[in-house]
Amino acid sequence: MRALRILIVAAAALAAACSPSLDWREFRWPEGGFAVLLPGKPRSESRTITIDGVEVTMRMFSAQAEGLAFGVGYADFPAGASGDARARRVAATRDSLVANVDGRLTAQTDVMLDGHRGTDFRAKGRVRDVDYFVAGRAYAVGDRLYQLAVVGRAEAESKADADLFLGSFRLLPE
Repeated sequence: MRALRILIVAAAALAAACSPSLDWREFRWPEGGFAVLLPGKPRSESRTITIDGVEVTMRMFSAQAEGLAFGVGYADFPAGASGDARARRVAATRDSLVANVDGRLTAQTDVMLDGHRGTDFRAKGRVRDVDYFVAGRAYAVGDRLYQLAVVGRAEAESKADADLFLGSFRLLPE
């Protein structure tokens, strides 16, 4: 998780250094079964991470704009997890995203996506004497976990349009 934390903080710092205007466009990734609006062309990477004690490959896509980092990722787990295991994965993902900014939850709401449970959350934190915010969602869809997050310096939060980004996420038909 430390590598993921460094990645998110570095992406937020990089995003803070440049500020092109938001250029929302739909990004579709059929292999991952989703579409989402992103404010620019995303970069892609994969990392092996551990979520709730299970090592998985997380495929991530991110775009930076206006001092903000917007990211979406997914990971496939071994088949057959119980509903409790899926709920723990969602919670562990939320906690990891909040920990990336040494944060604390400020809000959380249960959400549904096509009948699949998830969580919408907000957090505030501080890294290297800089205040950050995180707005995110995580969903368990069968044996796949999805995560979405907007991360940025606290002063950029009003420009984030987090609800547009998070609410644009949708599953593609199989």
